Parts: sequence; C-alpha cells; structure tokens
Amino acid sequence: MKEQIKRKPLSDFQLDKKPTMGDFDYISKWMKEAFENELDGYDLYRNINGFIYNAFVEHSVFVLRYKGDAIAFLTFSPPAEGSIIIIFRIVCVHPNFLRMGLATYLHKMAIEHFKKQGCLVAELWDVCNETCRMGKSMGFIKKNEMNKNGIIDMFKILIKARKQNRRANVRFAVWDNYCDDISAEPIFSWSLNFQRDKKPIVHYCNGDWTVGIIKNGQSLGGGSAKHFCDIFPPSGNIIYINLLAELKNRLKISIFLWRKKLCISLIFSNFVVSNYKVIYFTLCTTCMQIS
Repeated sequence: MKEQIKRKPLSDFQLDKKPTMGDFDYISKWMKEAFENELDGYDLYRNINGFIYNAFVEHSVFVLRYKGDAIAFLTFSPPAEGSIIIIFRIVCVHPNFLRMGLATYLHKMAIEHFKKQGCLVAELWDVCNETCRMGKSMGFIKKNEMNKNGIIDMFKILIKARKQNRRANVRFAVWDNYCDDISAEPIFSWSLNFQRDKKPIVHYCNGDWTVGIIKNGQSLGGGSAKHFCDIFPPSGNIIYINLLAELKNRLKISIFLWRKKLCISLIFSNFVVSNYKVIYFTLCTTCMQIS
C-alpha cells in the first residue's frame, strides 16, 4: 500500500450513489492488498465476494470517490415498502485515507439522501467498537440489548420527535419485560396530548417488550408491542405514533383493553403519507369503570 495520504478537505471527495462493478473490482484490489494478511479487516475482506459483492449487484451500496477512484464504500439495506427505517451495515475506507472523517462523512451524506426518501430513523447493525464511537459522535444511541453474538446495534431518530414525559396525565409507556407486567415504572413514556405537542412519538422498542397506556399514574392495560395497535410501521422495531386530527375519511375503531376492570377507547386514523401507510392513533375518551 502507498503511504498515508495527507489529510484532504471533504470537498475533495464525491458521493456516488450508483457505483459500478468496475468500482467493485477496484475496491477488491485495495482490500486484498490491505487486509489479506492482516488480522484487522480480514473478516471483511473474506466476505468481499459474499455480501459486499451482493451489495454492488443489488445496488445497495454508495461509494466515495477521490480523483475518480472509489476509496470508501457503505452498504445498506434499502427501506422496505412502507418502512421508515434505513439500515446501514458495512463501511470501509481505503487505509491510505484513514483518520480523515470519511466514514462519518459517508454516513451523513447517505442519511441526508434517505431522509429525502421519507426515512425517519437510521440504524447501524453489528456495530464494532470503532463504529460505535463514530455512531455516538453522530448522535446514534445503543439499543437496550445485544444480539446473540454480543454485538450491539444503534439507532438515530432523524426528525424532531416528542420528548419523553413521566408527568403527563395520559401517557404511552414501554416496559422492557416480556411478561405483560405493567406494575413497575416504565423505561420510556410520552404524553399522548397531541393538541399541545404535534411532534410524533418515535423510538426503538423490542417487539416482545410490553407497552400500554397510563392515566393519572394508573396502568390501564398493555400487551406485547408487536401486537399492540399496529404501532410499528413495516420492517422494524421502531414505535411511530402521530396524530393529524383534521384528516378526512378517518377510520374510527374502538378497542377495549381489559385490565383491573378498566377499559379505554382508542381512535385510529389510517392513511397514506409519502407512499407508505402509517397507523396514527390518539387516546380519545376517559376510562370507564366496568362493573
């Protein structure tokens, strides 16, 4: 490999959203030279003809160019239909261009691209220590659990979302347990007053965790997040709750959640926004005592 190139301004690098197989061939050569006999990066090089090759074939990769050459790449899982999540998987920078902030720069430009496509959340999967440091510097947050290999994932909300609130009279709450236990204090909660705050609730939530409604400090009912009122848009464990009260053709459905002889009525609004379908709901009535 050549010696480390002197730090260059970011304006010298160009994002290419449509790299070619010729770029793959060029990247394969410098990856082989850099990592074939090195412990660091060997696992990545070993998969050059696996998921990295597939990313080029499937057009799920961006590259960063310097003087026309592809000196960095970022693979991702394109958002599924109806999804609001972009998942970034692998980033790799040519060894001669390290310590220039190019991995961060590549992620930031990719995020801006997918925000324009309607993505509200970005995720980093299978995060190593170095990527974790980069993610933290960009505002990514660790999810609350590791995968089976002990590797963590991270997420970042890309819009102005509702802040957590533990004092509101009526709250949507999340408990990090798997047994529908809503007696403990939730780990997350947000006010359901959409008249005062128009911003949506957006946050990571394991599909097996428990969610529910709290009114005046009393839990009204709950259940598994993945089965609770369609709070997850397609393809991802991200809660997305919003309300647009003036929508026409609102579909009203009353659902009664039984818990301690209490029930609650929910209103759902079902409509299409930016080519994806989102379920919006809000708490609409006070609790009724069931005798």
